[in-house]
Amino acid sequence: MEKTIAARPIRSNSEPLIQNIPASPSFPELGHGRLLIVRGDCIGAAGEGNKHFKLRYNLPQQGSPCPPVISVGGPWSNHLHALAHACSRRNLPVHGFIRGLDYSSTPTIDSLHSLGMRLHHLDRVDFRAERERQWQGLPQRLGFEPHQVWLLPEGGSNAAAVKGVREWARSIIDALRPDAANPVTLYLGAGTGATMAGFIFEANEHCRIVGVPAGRFGLWLQTAVTNVLAEQGSPIECDWWLDTTTDTGNFGRMTDWLRDFISDFDREYGIRLDPVYTCKVARVALEGVAQDQRRHVIIHTGGLQTPALPVILE
Repeated sequence: MEKTIAARPIRSNSEPLIQNIPASPSFPELGHGRLLIVRGDCIGAAGEGNKHFKLRYNLPQQGSPCPPVISVGGPWSNHLHALAHACSRRNLPVHGFIRGLDYSSTPTIDSLHSLGMRLHHLDRVDFRAERERQWQGLPQRLGFEPHQVWLLPEGGSNAAAVKGVREWARSIIDALRPDAANPVTLYLGAGTGATMAGFIFEANEHCRIVGVPAGRFGLWLQTAVTNVLAEQGSPIECDWWLDTTTDTGNFGRMTDWLRDFISDFDREYGIRLDPVYTCKVARVALEGVAQDQRRHVIIHTGGLQTPALPVILE
């Protein structure tokens, strides 16, 4: 059953918040179809969205002994932000490796410090080298052996993350009840591909999954998603693809058009879109709404760390 509920923090086991987005003077194209948004930004104490579910099986149970947690991300990483909150709540020691040496302070980094995450920087050459090694060299940089740490990859993307996302996807698809008379197209941002893969696994034949790359890395991302699907070995019933026809800009960057779009969407609907993922997803979803009468659903994956998350205009 579809639900329209005011935004508020919810428990992870609650039904998904699904809100209707009507046509307005700023968005007249919505008159051609039906647009909904799943409010992942209302999940978790810090609005972690998909990261809440990616971490569900990636950390030990509350109260279980755990070695130091280590992970990696950029200077505005939603993953590290969610991980820092999770480890703070569980009183777990956690280290974060930040890509690049030219970011001494961002709102995200300040927040990570305040939550107790110990930060270390990797220049871009070392970052690429560690990625190729699947981050196995990070423990040694801190004086640990691999078995002495709890290592999470970039974005927290692994089989455990996909397992958690599948539970979220299942709750959303169960609420939407797609069938032959009421098919749906789901749009979601794609960075490492784990969240998209989780939705693909749970979607039925009456769903379409459209991934919107957060940067210009469609070919790499296509391979990443395909590999995750092959590793899991679950049957795929839905059609899915990455939208590479719409230029959404480089990762962490956006155009004047997208900046204005975020402002207009917030003003019209009281929903803030994050500037890295969801604003680009909503733009592509609007194009889909104008093409057919099926339900088009934006998956808001959270990531609202600050009122004005800094991005670089292209």
